[in-house]
Amino acid sequence: MNILHFRTLVAVHDAPTFADAADALYLTPAAVSQQMRHLEDTLQIALFDRTTRPPRLNAHGLRIVAQARDVLVSYDRLVEVAGAVDEIAGVLTIGAATGITSRLIPAVLRKLRDKYPALQIKIEEGVTSDLISRVRRRSLDAAVITEPLIPEPEMVTLPITSEQMMVLAPADSIEDDWQALIASRPFIRLNRSSGVGRLIDAELRKARVPVQEAMELDSSESIVGLIAEGLGVGVVPAGRVTDDVRKILKVVPFGSPPVRRNVVLIERTNNQRSDLASILYQELLALTAKPNTNT
Repeated sequence: MNILHFRTLVAVHDAPTFADAADALYLTPAAVSQQMRHLEDTLQIALFDRTTRPPRLNAHGLRIVAQARDVLVSYDRLVEVAGAVDEIAGVLTIGAATGITSRLIPAVLRKLRDKYPALQIKIEEGVTSDLISRVRRRSLDAAVITEPLIPEPEMVTLPITSEQMMVLAPADSIEDDWQALIASRPFIRLNRSSGVGRLIDAELRKARVPVQEAMELDSSESIVGLIAEGLGVGVVPAGRVTDDVRKILKVVPFGSPPVRRNVVLIERTNNQRSDLASILYQELLALTAKPNTNT
């Protein structure tokens, strides 16, 4: 349970539906439902009457909403006062999946440095599976990763943004279908220990696409470079596909229907440093809500 759960609960009370609350918070309806279930599990009481559609807050829920409003007012005042005197301080150690770091993380660090000069944030890169393990072992406070295909127990997953996956191939490729395009040349894949790598592998297996294994790399940027040299085909997040890349390579959506990777912030349940992680998360949401923000 953290401050975001209280903020979501208040939004659900004030909005006509979960979908409207999700829009107001820049979340998906599924993420709102997940947070409310987690809050109920933590408090060990039901907050909603789920016999109605949409679900409505019951008596317990209405009482908690009133208390949550008081908590939010106190929290927001604390942030405002602390920010004014530069008293939000401490060290927040976060992990970031390779590729996400190159664009999104530097932008959010600049914002946080300007707002909270006394707050120190340490960034450590890695693949998704390793970062999740380190969050669980408490060597990281939180991590920005591609959402795992299977939910992680005892973890809170907060959605940040989503982007489509794209197949890249040399410009002279004659195939237009994504499956034929991948099967036509050596496949340069992302590390299958990474969240994106697992997402790609799952779709290839589901579609039974024959793959000519060539190389397996940690960096989508490196994959783009190798494809530009004519060494094969690959799949990367759309954020790596710049206008310059589109000029020299063939680009088609990956998957049927097109696959998207979800970027999330993951932290432990009852994380003692959730207040600092919440500040980071709000800045990530503010950045990704802007048009043309790539990860």
